[in-house]
Amino acid sequence: MTKILKYLILFIIVLAVSSCQKEESLRPESVVIVEDVHESEFDKWLYENFTKPYNIQVKWKWDDNEVDNTFHVIPPIKQQAEYFAKALLEIWIKPYEAEAGPEFVKRYTPKLIYLLGTPQFNDDGSMTVGLAEGGRKVTVFDVNRFDPTNLVNMSKHLHTMHHEFAHILHQKVLFSNDYKDISKGAYTGAWINVGAVDANALGFITPYSMSKDVEDWVEIVATMLTHVEHSNTPISVEAPLYDENGKIQYNTDGKMIRTIKKLSQWEGLIDGIGVYRDATLNKYVQHPQGPEGKNKIRKKVGIIKDYYKSVWQMDLTRLQKRIETASLKFIEEKKEEDE
Repeated sequence: MTKILKYLILFIIVLAVSSCQKEESLRPESVVIVEDVHESEFDKWLYENFTKPYNIQVKWKWDDNEVDNTFHVIPPIKQQAEYFAKALLEIWIKPYEAEAGPEFVKRYTPKLIYLLGTPQFNDDGSMTVGLAEGGRKVTVFDVNRFDPTNLVNMSKHLHTMHHEFAHILHQKVLFSNDYKDISKGAYTGAWINVGAVDANALGFITPYSMSKDVEDWVEIVATMLTHVEHSNTPISVEAPLYDENGKIQYNTDGKMIRTIKKLSQWEGLIDGIGVYRDATLNKYVQHPQGPEGKNKIRKKVGIIKDYYKSVWQMDLTRLQKRIETASLKFIEEKKEEDE
C-alpha cells in the first residue's frame, strides 16, 4: 500500500513538472489566425462617401444575419451595387441634404442599408422590393435590375428608398388622424387583387397604398418624389376636358374631348386619375368614382405637404426639383462614361 502511495505521489509530481514545462514553452504570439477581409476600391468608396460623412453602412456582400432565410434571394452583382450606391448618394442623400441640411441626414437616415440582387417573392403573390426595420436598417431588393441610364427604371428603384425613408420619418412624428379619416374603412389586405385604375378611383395612388394608412402615406410621398421627369417644367400635353364636377366631356360621337394643358409629370398623373382606355368600347372612359378618388388624393397630398413643411421644414415640390436635376445629371454623366 505504501509503495502504491509513493508511486502515486511520484506520478503527480512528474505530471506537474510536465505541465509547467508545457506552459513555459507556449508561443508568445496568438495561434488564432484571423484572415484579412479583402477590401475593394468600392468598399473604400462606400466608407468615404457614406460611413465617414453620414455614419451609414452600405452592405452589398452576402450576410446570413441580414436576410430572412425562408426566402430565396441572392446578393447583387458588384457592378450593379456600385451603380445603385452612386445613384443613392447623388439622387437620394444629396437632395435631402440640400433641402433639410446635413444634420437632418445624419440624424434620421438609416444606419444600415443592405443591398440584395433579386426581389423577395411572397406567398400571397406579391413582391417585396424594400423593407425598413425600426428606422435603423433598410433592405433594398432587386438591385441587379437597376439601370443607371434609364430614368423610369431609376425612379422605380429609388421609389423604394423614398418609401422606406418616409416610413422612418412618420414613425418619428406621426401624421394626423385627418389623413387617416379620408379613406377610413377602405384599407384592405386584399389590395393585391385591385387594379391600378380601381385603386386610383377609390383615392389611392397605387394598389399597395390600400393595404394600410401608413403605406398610403409613404406611397404618395415616394410617387411624388420619383415622378421627376418634367416634374417642375410643365409641358403642353393633350388631356381630358372636365366639367365643373370633374367628369370628362364627350362629343356627339361619344369620344372624349381633349384639350391642351400645361402640366408637369406629377400634375399629369393626378389629372388622369380614373380615366382609362376601354378596349371593348375602343375609347377612353372615366371610372364612376374617378372624380371622388382624385379629390381624395389631392386632399392627401395637401396634408402631406403641410406635414413635411411644418414638421421637417421641407418643401416637397422643391425636393422634387432637386431630385429631378440630380437624376438627369446622373444619367447624362453615366452615358458620357459609356461613350
